[in-house]
Amino acid sequence: MVILLLALSACDRLDAASGVVDDLGDTTVAQAIYLGADLPPGVTLPEDSGIYTSLCKVFLAEVADASDVSDAPVSGAKVSFLAGNTGKLPFAEDDDGEYLLYSTDGLEYTPGQDAVVRFEVAGEAGELHIKAPEAPSFTVSDGLRAHEPAQITVTEGRFPNLVAMVYDLDHDVQSWDNVPDDVETSAELNPADSEPITTLAIPGEAFLRASTYVIGVAGLNTAPAEDMTGVNAAMSTFAAGQLAIQVVSVDAAATP
Repeated sequence: MVILLLALSACDRLDAASGVVDDLGDTTVAQAIYLGADLPPGVTLPEDSGIYTSLCKVFLAEVADASDVSDAPVSGAKVSFLAGNTGKLPFAEDDDGEYLLYSTDGLEYTPGQDAVVRFEVAGEAGELHIKAPEAPSFTVSDGLRAHEPAQITVTEGRFPNLVAMVYDLDHDVQSWDNVPDDVETSAELNPADSEPITTLAIPGEAFLRASTYVIGVAGLNTAPAEDMTGVNAAMSTFAAGQLAIQVVSVDAAATP
């Protein structure tokens, strides 16, 4: 059975989840993130840029208690993605317990559409449902310079979580992101009914040099317990969001 992450601090979530696992015997953890990118006209990115038209990542683990989630990945599961615009698509296992699906596999991100991740582990089936949110509108602080932070302000859209990616377009390298990529960072996502977040600071390390950068910002929603079947409500999460894209110029660092 699947387990859903609660709206607590990461440590409190794991402590609470441990009791749920022990009490109910639920031993399968599922965490998923579904992202799209709304590229503006004329902007193309290399396939290895890390900013795909769409991607979905699923982590599966088998646990006896919450403390060993990261150490008990489940391999060989049957995992699929279902949505009206794509039909049913199978995931490929990229690493132990990690399953990936990209736009190059036929995945599409359509705001407003219901998306489903379905999996089967040792005869136990589960589903996670979410409605894909729209991309936000945002502004970037003026006068960007290398090694200096940038401030993102959301001007349209209400989201409990904000994530961003920064890509150095001139040098074809992704320089920074804060997209959840493991159990611990997924545990820190806010639930859908949290107060909206309207600002995000991108650190100076994202802008290593004077260059042209692509900044993508997504507002992530998370699925409530009632949109998951076969779950208790302790350790799994399903988050979705679409990256709005802007291209910015970053000047050389200011001289002392």
